[in-house]
Order: sequence, then C-alpha cells, then structure tokens
Amino acid sequence: MKRTPEIFEKIEQYLANSLSAEELAAFEKEMTDDPELQTEVEKHRDLHQTLKDKDTLAFKEKLVKIHKEIKEEQKTTSASWLYAYWKIAASIIVLLSIGALLWHTLDSNHKTQDLYMAYYTPFPVVDVTRGEISNELQNIMKDYTHEAYAKVITALEKHPELINQEALRLYLGTSYMNTDQEQKAITQFEHIEKNSSYYEAATWYELLAYLKLGNTHKTIARLREIIEYNGIYKEKAIRLQEVLAE
Repeated sequence: MKRTPEIFEKIEQYLANSLSAEELAAFEKEMTDDPELQTEVEKHRDLHQTLKDKDTLAFKEKLVKIHKEIKEEQKTTSASWLYAYWKIAASIIVLLSIGALLWHTLDSNHKTQDLYMAYYTPFPVVDVTRGEISNELQNIMKDYTHEAYAKVITALEKHPELINQEALRLYLGTSYMNTDQEQKAITQFEHIEKNSSYYEAATWYELLAYLKLGNTHKTIARLREIIEYNGIYKEKAIRLQEVLAE
C-alpha cells in the first residue's frame, strides 16, 4: 500500500460512512486484498477513538487560562487570594467529575508544559506483530497498557532487537516521555523513517517531547511537518500551532 493523501482521505470517508455504495464495496474489496491497508484503517480507527473527545481537549485548554488568571489574582490582595483558592477548589471538583487527572499541571509556570499536558495522550495499543506473539512481548504490552512505563523501558532496553519493530519504538519513546526522559524519547522517534506507517505518530510525539522541554522552535517545525503530512493529527496540530502563536 502506498501512503498518499488520497488514501488517507478515502480511509477517513470510510470511517465517516460517507462513501457511496459502489465506493464502499470497492474499498472493502481493496482492504480484503491488501492486509496493509486493513491495518492502516484499524490504526486510524484506534486513533480516532483517542482523539475524538474535542470537548475534553477544549476543557484542558481552558484550565491553562484559569491557571494564568489564578496566578494574576494571587499577586493582589488576600481577598483575591481567597477568591483564587475557591476558584481552584471549584476547578478540582469539575476535574473529578469528568474523571480527568490534570490538577498537577496547574503547578507549572510554563505555558509549554501546560499545553503538553493538555495535548498529550499515550499512543494507543495496536497490533504490533504479525503471526504468533511471544509471551515476553505480551507482557511488555500489558505493562504499557497498565502504565508501568519503567517496566516497559527495562524490557525493551534488555532486548534491542525488539525495537526494530517501529511500533515498539513508539511505545519505548512514549514510555521515556512518561518517565521524564524526553531526549531519549526523541532519539527513538527520529529513528522512524518517513515511509513508515508510524512516521506521522512518531513526529507528533516528537513535537510533544520538544513542547515539554520548552523548545518551541523545534515544536513549531514538527507541527508544520504534521500539517503538511495531512493525516490524522493535522487538526490537532493546527489547533496547537494557533495556541502557541497567541
């Protein structure tokens, strides 16, 4: 399967149920004949599930603004500080009510770190093997699913041959990000080639690593790559680019 903007558009139309009956039949036959295309469709479906909740993202961005307001209020009178305290408490209640664990981001003094917390979600678990899966790899993916990132890192560093699978490079990179090892994460993402089906995701997580480090220059450069790539992360990249420009 050749990765082109046209095939991405067709996949998006398929997932949105907007193909005509003839187009749908042709596309489903194409998937049957091309397992790689079928894998790409499933990956887009998984990523849609991860990225679909725009209301939650908007709420996270709103928290960043609330944090800035609180910081300004704390610089004034004690009465303002008391108001800020209750505003913080109200924010916690809202956070708990939607099941979001974002409160610690309000301790950050850096816009880039706040935005990182707003935009970061772990790369979803997808099928990373063809054929029989080893017990060891099964355990690695189980640890990743349970957010046992230190265990994932230890296991993959012990068996560097596993990292030749590009999906596992993504899991190792995101595990590094979740243990505050952004430079190591960036190295993993950079190893994924442009012709890889994981290139767009690797570029997205690489720019998030730069964002967490406060390197806006490299973040913006990678955002432009994502937008030009015109894939599943394009909309979020445009939105993040606009927020960084404010």
